[in-house]
Amino acid sequence: MSFKNVPIPAAAEAAGFTKLALADDFDDLSNIDFSGEGKPGYVWYADRPMNMPNMTESDFKIVEESVVRMQPEMCSPLIGLSSYSKKGDTGYTMQYGYLEARIRVKIPGKEYNRKTHCWPAFWTLGLENFMGRPFERCGELDVIEMVAIHEGQPIYTGTLHDWHRYKDEEGKTKTAYASNLVNSTGYNDYFDYIDEEWHTYAALWEPGHVAWYWDNKLMHSARYNEWDLPQYFYRDDPTPLPRLEHRDPKFEKRTWKGAHSIMEHDPEVVILGCRGAWPMDIDWVRVWEKE
Repeated sequence: MSFKNVPIPAAAEAAGFTKLALADDFDDLSNIDFSGEGKPGYVWYADRPMNMPNMTESDFKIVEESVVRMQPEMCSPLIGLSSYSKKGDTGYTMQYGYLEARIRVKIPGKEYNRKTHCWPAFWTLGLENFMGRPFERCGELDVIEMVAIHEGQPIYTGTLHDWHRYKDEEGKTKTAYASNLVNSTGYNDYFDYIDEEWHTYAALWEPGHVAWYWDNKLMHSARYNEWDLPQYFYRDDPTPLPRLEHRDPKFEKRTWKGAHSIMEHDPEVVILGCRGAWPMDIDWVRVWEKE
């Protein structure tokens, strides 16, 4: 399909992201490198990092015209297709832009085993972490995670993570993270529930700012810098949400100053993932950048 006439989302255009840098309408599976060799020139790669087995062509099928269903048997950590190959050290990474995908899911319901589940997700991960290289901090932008927390009914979450590795007093490596967790367990008053219809999920990433969109509607946003505590906002309310306490005593149980600023220095790999018990249908994926 030609992408010349694809409309630019209003939020992307307003931010100056008018160049279509990554796009796939899933007319077939030819844009996926199933060879596991990391050959250049593909949109997606099936060789997964972190000693995970490769995805195979049997994990996908075209269920409608230009709609691919991802239904792998194994997930964790939610990496199915990625825009970069660890094996070939090649592919696409982004630094700022507008990410969007049109997605539909089949909700598994109350019988789903939460202890082993992996929820549908469209997200990014810092390249150093993706490649398995040592890192002190790593960024992660979850455009959408559909997490079942209430009698099998999944909630919409859009999250920004700052993973931080450090040595404790005994020299053991520990991992802490700062997270906005909007529409998730951090902010219990801000739930939005996922249904089984088609929706467009998107995130706008600018220097010091991330905003999440659901069917072009602003859901929430985060602002951060290198010298202050980040601020989180719900919808278009200009009043910041309350501070979230952090889980690690090294940072006095609250998000540290400069949290999320690693995103300014950490190119991100675009990722789609789910598990077979909770399949994800994908109509298209697009990433807009500046010319």
